[in-house]
Formats: sequence, C-alpha cells, structure tokens
Amino acid sequence: MTYVCDSKGGQHSKSVDYHSDWYERFPVGVGNKKTSELLFLFHSWERPLRPEELPYVIIPEKPRKSWPDSFRITNSLLVVRDPVRSVIEELDPGKHQFFPVAFQTKRGKEIEGPWFIMFVHAKQDSIVMERSRINKSISAPDKLNSFYSSTTSKDIVVAPARQSGLNLWSEQKFRRSLLGSDELMARLDEEKLSFYPKAFRATDLSDIS
Repeated sequence: MTYVCDSKGGQHSKSVDYHSDWYERFPVGVGNKKTSELLFLFHSWERPLRPEELPYVIIPEKPRKSWPDSFRITNSLLVVRDPVRSVIEELDPGKHQFFPVAFQTKRGKEIEGPWFIMFVHAKQDSIVMERSRINKSISAPDKLNSFYSSTTSKDIVVAPARQSGLNLWSEQKFRRSLLGSDELMARLDEEKLSFYPKAFRATDLSDIS
C-alpha cells in the first residue's frame, strides 16, 4: 500500500523560524538571487543542498510542552527527530539528505532531539493521473500538478508496478508531494513516532482493475 503523507506542502507546519545568522548570510529581499534560489530549493528538492546553505539553529515562535517527531517550519523545511531519521535511513539507505540542526528556545535552551533537516530527493512516478482526482497543470503537467484537498483513498490511485522499492519519495509530477510505503508507516507507528498524522492510504490500481 501507499500512503499520501503530504499533498500540499503546507500541512503539519509549526511556527518555527531560522536563527538570525541565516538571514545575515542570506538576506531576504528583492534582487538577492542566492536567497531566492535557496528558498525555492527548500520546498522543491530539485537539487542536493549543502550544509552551509542551511540554518544551523532553528527557534520556535512560541514555547510548547512537547514537539512532534516531524514537522515543517519556515519556507517548508522538513525537520525530523533522530529516531525518525534512523527508521527512514534504515529503509532507504543513502536516498535522502539529513542535516543536523540545533533546535533551541529563544533563551538558548536545547529542545530534546537530536534534530535534522530532511530533504527527500528520491522521486518516482506512481500516481495514475487518469484515475485520480487531481488538479492538473495546463502549463507544466510534468511537475506542477497538485492534489485536491480531499483526503480519501479513492481520490488518489497508484500503480504498484511503477514503484521502485522506495519507502519515502516525492512524485515526479507533483511538486512538494510526499508519499510513503506501508512498511515505512508501519515501522514509524510501531516505534510510536509521529509522522504526518493526517496521512491517508491511496488506492492500488490492482484493487479496482
């Protein structure tokens, strides 16, 4: 089975921003080409990132008693706690990028981790476009499509035969999408790790053919 973890790129977000050091290195504003490129890459995952391009420290806007094991922050960066990273890396060794990041309160107190910024560069084309309920891009149908906001399995149909054995991936034709295998989601659940609690199962093409 296949789980649709994130179909819009904005779900599961928390109010967490970068330390001022990142903004000093990469000022945000009109004409800052390098900053614009990075902000685009943070949510498009179109090339591998380098440690020096990322924030070294992230800071929550407001305190919380507890934090989930994975969530998105400013500009769609995906942050995961080390146990989540370990499960993903075990199932998909070397397929994704993980960068250590310090997660601190505004007073500099460390929030229990360790934490990593994750980029999912693995891609495959498993969604059956003609059988799924989707928003299809007219100008760039190969990469700018998006799902409807509905979260029911019948809306998204996948072809298992097109899948290459990945356990976590982004769809080729759906920028900012995040899908996971049944094995991945089962392992995370077994370890009691929170990872996209609103994820839903897609429908296998073989079940409706």
